[in-house]
Amino acid sequence: MAVMRAFEIYVNGERTCLAGVSDASVLTAIIAYVGRDKEPLHLQVGGLLIPQEEHVRWQDRDLAVGDEIRIRIVESDKVDTPTKRFAKDPKKDIRAQKRYVRTMAKKFGWKIQSVRRRP
Repeated sequence: MAVMRAFEIYVNGERTCLAGVSDASVLTAIIAYVGRDKEPLHLQVGGLLIPQEEHVRWQDRDLAVGDEIRIRIVESDKVDTPTKRFAKDPKKDIRAQKRYVRTMAKKFGWKIQSVRRRP
């Protein structure tokens, strides 16, 4: 197996995962806070395997005030297996694209008309 870039993730001093992908892919580590008192802080470590068109996830967890997150960037020939995989869903993608077009049309005051083509 080839050497790949990887993120070694630590939460409060404990190693939680070694996430990595090949060169033809995307790797992310995101810490998010929405800005509402009731909304949790959140850590997500994931990526996109471009050749397979598949999203992967190693971490998806809530955080608390005072948590310490450390990300060490390394090169490794072996990484942890993702805990979740999401294959591309063409039908879901089309629904999302249509929803986006309808939202933008409404925003700009446009009217969408369907034209049915005859065979």
